[in-house]
This record gives sequence, C-alpha cells and structure tokens, in this order.
Amino acid sequence: MRRGLSFQLASAERLPGNLRRGGVRLLIACLAIWGLGMLSPEIDRERAVVVLVVGWSVIVAGLLVFAMGTQRVLARLDVPLLGPGVARVAAVLVALRRVGLVLLALAFFLFWTLIYIGVWRWHPEGAFHGLPQTPRFSDFFYYAVSTAFISPPGDITAASKGARTATMIELLTGTAALAAYLGSFLEFGSGAAVAATEHGTPEQPRPPPTGS
Repeated sequence: MRRGLSFQLASAERLPGNLRRGGVRLLIACLAIWGLGMLSPEIDRERAVVVLVVGWSVIVAGLLVFAMGTQRVLARLDVPLLGPGVARVAAVLVALRRVGLVLLALAFFLFWTLIYIGVWRWHPEGAFHGLPQTPRFSDFFYYAVSTAFISPPGDITAASKGARTATMIELLTGTAALAAYLGSFLEFGSGAAVAATEHGTPEQPRPPPTGS
C-alpha cells in the first residue's frame, strides 16, 4: 500500500515537467505538419522512389534509436521480482511513455504515408481517386492522418485492392497502437510501478531487536 502511494506522489511531482515536455512535442509536431502541408513538393514516379528510399531509411534509423533507448532503460531497471521477459516489456512501455503520444502518432502517420506513396507508384492511374495528376506528399499524408483518426477522407478514396487493403490495415493498427500506448500507463502490481519509475525499492529500516 505504501509503495503505491509513493508512486502516485512521485508522478504528481513530475506533472509540470511532463506537461512542458508534452507541449514542446506538440508544438514540434504542429510545425512539422505545417511544413508538410504548405511546403510539400510534387511527386511523380521517379521522385516517389527517392521519397521512399529516404523515408524508409529515416524510419529504420528511428527504430534503431528506439531499440538502443529501450536497452538503456532495461539496464537501469531494478526489478528483481520480475522475469527477463516481463522486464523487457516494462522497458518498452517506459520507452513509449518517454517518446510521447504526439511523436508516436507523427511517426505512425509518416509510416503509412510512405505505404500509400508506394501503392500509388505501383499503379498511379487506379490506386486512388481524387488525387491530382501530379500529387504532393501532403496529399498522401492527409489521407493517412484522416484514415487513422476517423475514416478515409471523402475527397480522396482508395480504388485499387492494394489501396483498400492498406487502408483497412491502417485502421486496425491505429487502434492497436493507441491501445498499446495507453497500456503503458497501467500498473501491473507494485513491482511494475517500481519499474516504471526506474528506481529500486528503498530498503526499509529494520525494527530494533526486542528484549527477551
């Protein structure tokens, strides 16, 4: 009971700093979306190859950075009561919480934007209806964001089998990704609470010996 209370108080003390970091991340995401929407270049089939190569390289680099960060979190955890597999899961959840929902959502949107660009490049004439003759990167980004939040937009629709399949998979994975992120805030007992705060359990003072 005392452990759970101390964990909640520690979270409340860190709340102002978390709000500041969340606000900064939201501002960065808004600036990135503005840049993608207003400064987005046109894409033809040749430029699409360059965009895909650069985009997937950035995503792979981001995954490597996330994996290294997760390993650092795992090395700092002090969870003697948890097995190695549970400790790894706790480290991944802590790393997800550090990244934040805003940046995770932005990475998710960019991932699916690249998917849709690849689908369009494979069959430009029939993949999507509503795209201009020479679409922009922001057109695919707009489609990915709209699909993830609510449903595919009405002005751009998936026409080919590949585009429709990708759209349905994004709807499913978007729900699963949000559930995984929200699950990172759940407490799996007092041991997981200690893991989330990345601190070991302080040693309790031993009671003085009683006389016979």
